[in-house]
Amino acid sequence: MSGIIHPEIINGRVEWRDSGMDRLIYKIQHGDGVHGWEGDPRLAVYMRPTPIGPIYELWRLEEDEQYRRVVATQPGDPFDDAIIVWLVQNDRRRKPDKWTIGDVVDAHNERREAERDAARSEWVREDFAPRFLHAVKKDAGW
Repeated sequence: MSGIIHPEIINGRVEWRDSGMDRLIYKIQHGDGVHGWEGDPRLAVYMRPTPIGPIYELWRLEEDEQYRRVVATQPGDPFDDAIIVWLVQNDRRRKPDKWTIGDVVDAHNERREAERDAARSEWVREDFAPRFLHAVKKDAGW
């Protein structure tokens, strides 16, 4: 037992209690030596149903006694040991002192913007530009 009793519902999400996943939930809260995860009893797994499939979310009881969402799967994506690997890679306790969540958000937003720019450039190059050039030539009578 982690010593922390998490609420059954947070913002409409229901705490995930599934006997088939007890092992994974235990590893999230108490550690997994295989992946080098020390565990965090302040983490709890919640599920939100959607028409596509469930969304699994990790919520953490922070020091200010507020629950904050840590990460969520896409609808229908599996929730398995990959979450432990993600936790190890993104654990604030492992980051340098100057690291903040804002740095992570900024880096994520920059990657997303670069992906959108690349997709937009590809669309212009592959779809829009040839059609536009054809229309200009047709209009000019070439």
